[in-house]
Amino acid sequence: MALYPREDEGLLTVSELTAELKRFVSGRFRDVRIEGEVSNAKLYPSGHFYFTLKDDLAMIRGVVFNYAARVSSGRVIKDGERVLCRGRIDIYEKRGEYQLIVSDILGSGEQGLAYLRFLELKEKLFREGLFDEILKKPLPEFPRCIGIVTSPVGAAIRDMLRVIHERCGTVPVQVWPASVQGEEAAREIVEGIEHFNRSGQVDVIIIGRGGGSYEDLASFNDEGLARSVFASRIPVVSAIGHEVDFTIADFVADVRAPTPTAAAALVVPDREELARYIGGLEDSLCQAMEKKLERARYMLVSNVMEFKDRKDFFTSHRLYLDELTVGLTHNVQLYMKNARTRFDVLGQRIHDLNPRAILARGYSITSRTDTGTVITDSSSVMPGEALSVTLHKGNLAVSVVNRKQ
Repeated sequence: MALYPREDEGLLTVSELTAELKRFVSGRFRDVRIEGEVSNAKLYPSGHFYFTLKDDLAMIRGVVFNYAARVSSGRVIKDGERVLCRGRIDIYEKRGEYQLIVSDILGSGEQGLAYLRFLELKEKLFREGLFDEILKKPLPEFPRCIGIVTSPVGAAIRDMLRVIHERCGTVPVQVWPASVQGEEAAREIVEGIEHFNRSGQVDVIIIGRGGGSYEDLASFNDEGLARSVFASRIPVVSAIGHEVDFTIADFVADVRAPTPTAAAALVVPDREELARYIGGLEDSLCQAMEKKLERARYMLVSNVMEFKDRKDFFTSHRLYLDELTVGLTHNVQLYMKNARTRFDVLGQRIHDLNPRAILARGYSITSRTDTGTVITDSSSVMPGEALSVTLHKGNLAVSVVNRKQ
């Protein structure tokens, strides 16, 4: 029995086997989350962070590329810290070792896990297109009514109502009371958005609350709430927390305001600025009308002067027109006289050629009595034959006595 299989039975090289394993592992473990303790941590001059992640029974090598650029505070994770990692498994073919390529690394605990879920949901919705700028709806310039979904108590609603009243007190506001933190908050906010979409009584919706911790804003990272904001036919403005706070709802909303106060200022026009704008339009309109009148006045004066300059031109052409009229009248009369003369000549010729006129000069027409055939040759009749003779006045019935050639 041969120690090595024949080449046609699937003999692999080390690199071929490693490549096969790499394709399998990379395809199977493309997105994993792992918790463990850091050891052998080292930040290289390239900015890459290499470490080992372990628990009581096993370990795996890990790397965070460009780690130094991601950490604004400059703090590097130390040995012994527990962390949450998200990334993919890959095989380093030169050493035949598998390792974790880390995309996110966080301190362990509930807060770290919640943030990791936040990043996962953000990436998921981004891939689905819920953040696309091209799909975001514009805010109405002059809303007829504003809908606000927030807590009916607290500084946020008071600040929004105050700003809306100060900027344009004539715009009505409808408030849908909802919890803004806790287990029921996301559901109640969704109910408010859906209510305003069903009623059709508002032109823009604000969802928001005042500042708070990351946990306090967690309701606005709910997937169902994000999809409700995206599905709204009415433009939605998010006003959640402070300017530095970002939630999933902020990314999905049509407009993100840094604070509730800023959201109120975004959705209504400032009546003082509007008055100044209208005043500017009035001035522009008056100036345009004045220029138009001045132009019309100039054109009128120019046309009068031009008319005076052309007075002689019109006079000479009037005389020329009179001459043409006289000439036309004379030519028409001459034409009619000549036409009448030609008509009389033709009439006389027609009269002269009339057989009745010839009979009047003593001529007659002889024809057979039975057939009416005109006789033009005496040899065509026989003695005793009855004929009819037509005179200028009357007819004669005759009988042939004799004929002569």
